[in-house]
Amino acid sequence: MKKLVLCALLAVSVPSIVAADSIQIVSGGTTITVPGTGAATYTNANFNGWDITIAAGSSNSPGLSPYGLDLTSIAATCTGGACSANPLDIFYSDTGFTGSVAAGGFQTTYSATITGSGTSTEIAWASSANTLFALGLTNKIGATVGPFSASGGFGTSVGGPGEAGPYSLTLEEIFNDNGGSSSFSADANVIATPEPSSLLLLSSGLLMFPLAWEWRRRKVGE
Repeated sequence: MKKLVLCALLAVSVPSIVAADSIQIVSGGTTITVPGTGAATYTNANFNGWDITIAAGSSNSPGLSPYGLDLTSIAATCTGGACSANPLDIFYSDTGFTGSVAAGGFQTTYSATITGSGTSTEIAWASSANTLFALGLTNKIGATVGPFSASGGFGTSVGGPGEAGPYSLTLEEIFNDNGGSSSFSADANVIATPEPSSLLLLSSGLLMFPLAWEWRRRKVGE
């Protein structure tokens, strides 16, 4: 796969790297990797006619609150040419998460707005390899969210391997133009869902509170 030198081939405004989180953009034979923080705009024929604007991704590594990763927003438009036949893949990844999550305890959420005849899907991964962009069937968080069509949509998926840390998280958004000069805007994140034991403790506490209050009321009334 052809590797491109970012400064030579793209007009990009990217701040200095302040974290390990990274965004990877793939279309056809073109792949680049840029810092995940800050905003960047790509208008270049090397992306097969895709014009891309990325608002900063956000990572809470090593924590998971209020989310692990949030690919804040993406806007992408197929302006004609090869993008009609070459999907656009955008990945956002970070390492070093240490929050313990039980098997099946991750949740990924995706929302998309689409004009034209395009479709969009989202996939997420958690990997004990603790490397950027670590993908694989055993690392997948639940099912693929989507595809969403021209009307757009919102969906969630729960799953993933159990992780005790350190591990990496990766979000992927896939845009297919389908020959319709489509435009896309999207937002995705991955969080940890509460473990059943935590929910049980919470519900037990809520149940015990009114019992304790009644006991105290009767005690005072004696």
